[in-house]
Amino acid sequence: MRFWRFRRWSTALFGLAIAWLLCGGAYFFYLGVSKPAQSAVVDDDHNNDAGHVAAAAGAAAGVQDQAINVAEHDSKRSAVEETVNGGDQSEVAGDQDYSNIKLDSQKKQSGYDNYGFNDALSEAIPIKRALPDFRHNLCKRQKFPLADLPTASVVVIFHNEAWSVLLRTVYSVLNPHRSPPHLLKEIILVDDFSDKQHLKEKLDNYVRENLPKVTVLRNPQRQGLIKSRLNGASKATGDVLVFLDSHCEATLGWLTPMLGRIHDSRTAVVTPVIDVIDMDSFKYQGSVSSIMVGTFSWDLIFRWVAIPDSEKKRRKSFIDELRSPTMAGGLFAIDRKYFYEIGSYDEQMEVWGGENLEMSFRIWQCGGTLEIMPCTHVGHIFRKRSPYTFPGGVDRVVTKNTVRMAEVWMDDYKELYYKRRPDARGRDVGSLTERKELRKRLNCKSFQWYIDNIFPELYIPGKRSIAWGLVRNPNSDLCLTNHGGVSDNAAILLGKCKSGDISQSFDYTLKKELRYDEFCVDASQRSANSPVVFFPCHGLKGNQEWEVREDGTIYHASTDQCLDRGSASFNQKVVMNSCDSQLPSQKWSVVDSKEKQKPA
Repeated sequence: MRFWRFRRWSTALFGLAIAWLLCGGAYFFYLGVSKPAQSAVVDDDHNNDAGHVAAAAGAAAGVQDQAINVAEHDSKRSAVEETVNGGDQSEVAGDQDYSNIKLDSQKKQSGYDNYGFNDALSEAIPIKRALPDFRHNLCKRQKFPLADLPTASVVVIFHNEAWSVLLRTVYSVLNPHRSPPHLLKEIILVDDFSDKQHLKEKLDNYVRENLPKVTVLRNPQRQGLIKSRLNGASKATGDVLVFLDSHCEATLGWLTPMLGRIHDSRTAVVTPVIDVIDMDSFKYQGSVSSIMVGTFSWDLIFRWVAIPDSEKKRRKSFIDELRSPTMAGGLFAIDRKYFYEIGSYDEQMEVWGGENLEMSFRIWQCGGTLEIMPCTHVGHIFRKRSPYTFPGGVDRVVTKNTVRMAEVWMDDYKELYYKRRPDARGRDVGSLTERKELRKRLNCKSFQWYIDNIFPELYIPGKRSIAWGLVRNPNSDLCLTNHGGVSDNAAILLGKCKSGDISQSFDYTLKKELRYDEFCVDASQRSANSPVVFFPCHGLKGNQEWEVREDGTIYHASTDQCLDRGSASFNQKVVMNSCDSQLPSQKWSVVDSKEKQKPA
């Protein structure tokens, strides 16, 4: 049948590319609202990456890159350079199956309660362990001028971290097969006012007796990610700052590609491919050939998307650096002097949230580049909930941070943010003078330049649309909403209509899509009460083409059915049914954000 052919087509194009979408920005980590590039993964206040789930993203299947030009890539480095990335194969693990380890049930539950992951298992497995090697074979043939590469200071922020996980992070970096010793200047652990006993004198003694390259700095009070990173960076002496989270594992050959790229271009800010360390099994999960890039939604939440066509065309080899419009923010490397030249962090931002997007926009608009290094893999534990408190409250802090970012860097495009977040307009966010002067002093480009040159594929709400706002069933005053989470095949729910609610702001496009950022309302089954879901927008109509008719129905040609609000028995999930213009449950109005009805 026709609609199945469309589904196969769209599936072939997108495959599983969104299967591991992660967790975008800090704000929704704590609100517990899942966003398109977010899985049900939450992280603590030292991981506004939420993705970092890129790793998640890195593990996404089906996003294959262009053909590899081996000869062209090999010619980039001189014959006197040393090959360092082949590595000691004894460091490479096979299947990591810890299922035979028996754990005390109370201790296991205590680990989840305290840390949000299976700490009992983490304690039972080696602190120093071999890991799978998910690099492409070309990565192992890369050559670098080891004597000329800059040195690295690795800065790790922690707050009430599990003992074994923190030490596993440190030992993975210290491993000489993964980090050439002469390039690793130091590891600076910044304790953001932990209160767990094992992170006090016990940690100090352990570091002093066992870890000569490691220093522990302690904040006198809880300060959050941003200020803690600034504290650590101020003590660093290496040429390059490498920021990591406290529940990571660096893999074979991770460091030299980043240092090599910064050696070639000191204004390049580089990030690893972030793989997943499973929070339950501690299995390291990655992918050789599938990588995604960072972007953002217009409520200024970080997200992962497939590599844009413009970037695929630009690159010559799979292992060439991959330009990313934004970064997750938890794991990256930057020339230490350039870090300060470009404005380090906005010191009036608090805790974390939005600082990754602010730095991303600033890097691109002010002359730098932001790149993912396909030959650098770092694993990261992603949790389903945060076990930690958020000083100052999530909404106040993250909204303050994102408003500061929008006001300084986004020019008129900030209005798209305020349209999604009308409650953010007019909030007291402190003085913006210093950051605006920084932008002027660095002669930074406009946000329009950023869109045109860095991410021309960026979806802009309302730019090519009939209406943008509520999709409302007048009889019940229920509207389409994403409160159930926007992700691949997530059910579309109904909620009480509320003007300005970001979860109810849909775009009815000129292509007749009902769209929420990178996801479209999609239906594929021709049966009574069949589901309606979010699916990545593919632009091919079919399952994603909806006609708002004059009689108030929303018709779906692919299934020859109409959108129906369903009933309470379906838990307020919107469904598909045979069209009947007399049914109140099939009457809809597509209303713009000013509450004015638009014609079909």
